[in-house]
Amino acid sequence: MKKETINVGILGLGTVGQGVIKVLQENRGFIEQKIYPRKIVLKRIADKDRNKILPKPELYKIFTDSAQEVVADPEIDIIVETMGGFEPARTFIMQALKSGKHVVTANKEVIARAGYEILNLAQENRVYFLFEASVASGIPIIGALSNSLTSYKLKEIIGILNGTTNYILTKMSDEDRDYKEALEEAQKRGYAEADPSKDIDGFDTCNKIFILSAIAFRAMINPDRIYYEGIRNISKLDIEYARELGYTIKLLALAKDDGQQLDIRVHPALIPKRHTMANINGAYNGILLRGEGFGDLTFSGLGAGALPAGSMIVSDIVEIVNNFNNYRNNYNYFKKKEIKDFKQTQSPFYLRIRVKDRPGVLAEIAGSFAKNEVSFASVIQKGEAGEIVDIVFLTHRAKEGNVQEALKEVSCLECVEKICSTIRGVEI
Repeated sequence: MKKETINVGILGLGTVGQGVIKVLQENRGFIEQKIYPRKIVLKRIADKDRNKILPKPELYKIFTDSAQEVVADPEIDIIVETMGGFEPARTFIMQALKSGKHVVTANKEVIARAGYEILNLAQENRVYFLFEASVASGIPIIGALSNSLTSYKLKEIIGILNGTTNYILTKMSDEDRDYKEALEEAQKRGYAEADPSKDIDGFDTCNKIFILSAIAFRAMINPDRIYYEGIRNISKLDIEYARELGYTIKLLALAKDDGQQLDIRVHPALIPKRHTMANINGAYNGILLRGEGFGDLTFSGLGAGALPAGSMIVSDIVEIVNNFNNYRNNYNYFKKKEIKDFKQTQSPFYLRIRVKDRPGVLAEIAGSFAKNEVSFASVIQKGEAGEIVDIVFLTHRAKEGNVQEALKEVSCLECVEKICSTIRGVEI
């Protein structure tokens, strides 16, 4: 006999957890059309804050400050984990799976650090572990990769995967804000945390490109091998210069399968202004997928917020309900693959170097780069001629290690005051 009432428990009632509640309550009729004749019942909700303010009075009847109490409830079928962080979230997820409960999460940190282990445990217990909301929030990218785009190999992913950093860079570009001003506004608008380091230093984006790469390339990879760099060092001046040269600066996640290794990295990059990805602004995310048979596909949508994330979590709940008595494993094949040494990766580069304005400076700098097999596409002097000026170099595609060696040598030249900026380009 089919079970017609599916009980759900939620761990963590922050922005995303309350978004899930809102979606389940406000769209109940529409959701039940998709799962008829079954119904979803919100049975227990938990948050460590005993004084948590809930949106509706009746929710206090099912509220507890003990996540353990929710996980141990034998009547709950699906656990929604929206606590965030690695522990104790991982422990509760593992406990729920071992007890035969399905789990839905938006927790990219848990997936990046323990995803393979958790998926194996879910398979052993024939329960679902779904995580659509863990990447790009309101964009159903994981479903597209795991269900829709399965007939041809994926070759490349180019993504803007963090709404906080994209908002900051957009403000710096469109409204001539400096980094500090843009960050403060992002915090006031709720796009950035009080401690925004995981976002602005690229860690959040690194976790997300790991998840996408594992699924897209069906790969078992070590997330610690992924190079990541954030936007702290992006200046208003570099954004202005990039604009003059026809580029926009975005924090990009890049993943490419060269047939032997995976080139996966996160860093600020110059994108031609005419390209679609350059025009994904504000708190929006964008993802470009490049495949052998389907060409280029671009996805865009809100990358943060209660309702975008909540809607994707509920979509995972609906998938579980519709397959409640017909278990199928979506993630049963991962082949071990190596991530390319970052020094061996190749990119064009934007370099801003502050120098003493005198004859022969360009020749000295060019000599160091030529020695390391780095050639220039263009050289532009910025600012008035005088004692100290900035020179902007755009290189041809070059090996990362070679550029770093050249910069070490250049920084020691007597004519060089400072290596101000090193920003990679991207060929899209």
